[in-house]
Amino acid sequence: MNPNDAIAAKVEVERALSTGNHELIARSILFHCWPLFNTDWDLMRAAVSALPRDVIEEHPVLLITDPMSYTSSRIATWSLPAIHPDTARALSPDQLDLLILGHMIAHRMKGNESQALDYARQFAHRIIETRACSRDRTDGPLWFYHLQIGSTFLSAGDTARALLEFSSATQLARLSIQDDAVRLTLSRTALAHAVRGSLDNADSALADAFMQAPPSPAHVRSSTATMVAASALISADRMTDDLDEKISALEPYDSVEVTWPFALLARTRALLAHEHPHEALEALQLASQTHAARPGSFASDVMTSAAVEALTAAEEFGAARKILAQDGAHQGLFTQLTAVRLALHTDDFGSAANGIRILSTDPTLGLGQRVECALLAAWLQCARAGDLDEYTAAKVARWGANPDHRRLFASVPSVLIERVTARVPAQSSESMTANISDLQHVLLRSRPQLTGREKRVLEAITTHGTTAAIARALHVSPNTIKSQLRSLYRKLGCSTRQEAIRIAADLLPSIANPAVPS
Repeated sequence: MNPNDAIAAKVEVERALSTGNHELIARSILFHCWPLFNTDWDLMRAAVSALPRDVIEEHPVLLITDPMSYTSSRIATWSLPAIHPDTARALSPDQLDLLILGHMIAHRMKGNESQALDYARQFAHRIIETRACSRDRTDGPLWFYHLQIGSTFLSAGDTARALLEFSSATQLARLSIQDDAVRLTLSRTALAHAVRGSLDNADSALADAFMQAPPSPAHVRSSTATMVAASALISADRMTDDLDEKISALEPYDSVEVTWPFALLARTRALLAHEHPHEALEALQLASQTHAARPGSFASDVMTSAAVEALTAAEEFGAARKILAQDGAHQGLFTQLTAVRLALHTDDFGSAANGIRILSTDPTLGLGQRVECALLAAWLQCARAGDLDEYTAAKVARWGANPDHRRLFASVPSVLIERVTARVPAQSSESMTANISDLQHVLLRSRPQLTGREKRVLEAITTHGTTAAIARALHVSPNTIKSQLRSLYRKLGCSTRQEAIRIAADLLPSIANPAVPS
């Protein structure tokens, strides 16, 4: 950063502060935003903190440094109008850059991912199509712009696009004179790779980040939180011995950093891998009290998928289906994978096969998600046929020997591992066993084998209040229904219709939310 720019910025902001004129203070901060951000962070925060909320909200870029902005973004009702064309025309290219940046970050803070993404795409296009003096300088903010655009895509779950932006940010950061720029861009790169399950790439980026200069006051919180979240996700997938230590280092549930949903993902994955589904549900409850996860967002995907997986592990299948039904058409990638897992647990093989078919053609899947999808397909094959073909068994054995997939293998039934072991050569089996022998695999609940008629009766008792009504609906005699009900109760281990209906919500996918007859 040019020392003269930094000195001039400090002098002008201090002069504006002495006048007490809020508009003058705001304009002086905006005019010297970038040098202040990098060399006088404390002065910039103090100046912004002295401004009333309405002035700060009038200039969204100030929200980045306002210590109250992240908290107020969760509880306040303020909203940002779109940038008016007349306003845009009246600004210089550099000023308009800052205005778009401020709107993008402000909408991201509010959880408005769709609007934040609109600004991110607009900003990315603008950087290519429109020149601005500050972007051509090595001490300029162009690396930071790409970082924030990438962070917006990352917050929306688009890790592939985020990595492209982080790559540009890192290349520019290496040319920048800001010492800690590379550390921050690489930490976000590592986080994106960790979410995709590309752990070797995440490891490499994280190791490189640790070698860079320590973070400056402006970046210390975001840089540290990002690196800790990436490290925790890597450990959660590998289920390493230091996983609990990595989880304890994560930011708190009410964190205001952009990385909070990634920290929550690491927490819930660790708890579920250690077979603590109720603790995972508690973690989700704590996070939901301080963060609004809008449908379609990455945060919503994390919360929904973790809740469904926890309820499935607790064998509360009806409640898990209800959450999926509430999510509707907004299911994210993690939720889709968890829905397949739930279908496999409940022997709903048709839904599982359809979900796997859709996921396997998704071009946005990362390495980890592709392995998980293929592993679920192997589970489906084993459940349907009672065995695996040699090709599938060989693939599963190869994945099982990779420490990066230990969490995924802890979430499949032991019968699948047994079938793989029986199908592959001893050497392949030994490599897999050496890697996953300490894992506790899923134990599938013994399920009653109902006849087709018994299933129809079980479905009918949720909508018909009397034996006679069921008999009329199924066109049989009441005595036949009574006989089938006795057989049902015996197989289900219950004695009343209410108990049978509750169990039916778990057994039959078509009865996700049964009504108890009066």
